[in-house]
Amino acid sequence: MNENIQAENADVPAAPPQRSRLRRVGCWVLVVIWFLVLLLPCFFFALAINQEIVIPTGSVPGQNIRIWLIMETHARGLGVSSAAAFSETENAACLQTQTNFLLWSGSAEPVQSCECYQRDSADEVWSLVSIEAAQCRSS
Repeated sequence: MNENIQAENADVPAAPPQRSRLRRVGCWVLVVIWFLVLLLPCFFFALAINQEIVIPTGSVPGQNIRIWLIMETHARGLGVSSAAAFSETENAACLQTQTNFLLWSGSAEPVQSCECYQRDSADEVWSLVSIEAAQCRSS
């Protein structure tokens, strides 16, 4: 009788092992990373043509992420700056801008600046009130 059961089980193909959900997610993460690596030459090509890439991050002037080429006689490399709202109300805003340099020729220290803007109403254009080469202070 055991021989009949074993013979019947031999005809049924074994089910493939189930892959874990974590393994599937890991594969998709690797596919996304690989796709980003493949797009990297496009990024550098656009940077070489335009000399800078600016990504807006808010409605206040200067609130963006900026990457630009530095091609001076004493320094060559990339500059990266990002501005974040330090304090923002409907009609007043201060931006903390952090600028870093990735230079392969020359040297430069990171720079911080604080730019404050105001406007009379939400329909008006922002106007620059002050700019300081320092970190924004809480008021």
